[in-house]
Amino acid sequence: MLIVVDQALADVDALVAEAADYLARRLGGTPPLDAASLPADAGGALAAIDAWAGDEVANWRQELIRWFEAHAPVRLVPDPDVNALLRRAAKGGQRLAVASALPPEVLELVLQHLGCARAFTASCAGDGSLQDALDGARAALGGDPAVVATRAELLTALAG
Repeated sequence: MLIVVDQALADVDALVAEAADYLARRLGGTPPLDAASLPADAGGALAAIDAWAGDEVANWRQELIRWFEAHAPVRLVPDPDVNALLRRAAKGGQRLAVASALPPEVLELVLQHLGCARAFTASCAGDGSLQDALDGARAALGGDPAVVATRAELLTALAG
């Protein structure tokens, strides 16, 4: 089973939007980063920030990691029900992979704060591209795994 972190485990789009506001204030730049004009989805926003930064603002990824390190303990709360279902599925031999548009370091941090990092066979970060992450997770799992994109789908798939 392939789980999309960005929707099923956390509201990554909202977190990236908040982080983009921080980056706009912190990094400035010419032209300045207009966080309000970024795409609403995390992958689109991260790709737009990367295009804006170019070679001029090479440290934006480090600043993004810093923002997540500072805010993850408050914004990402483990869900004991979901974590129990994930542990049970993994213990039962079900191969689970997770995909996200986040950069690898941020994805790992998110999974650690959610308390579910060890449940997954593979963790694939798209670094601005959810499709790349999904492709990597499919390759890691092999075959054509079921894709779970929402929390409701996740609970249904793990309970069944």
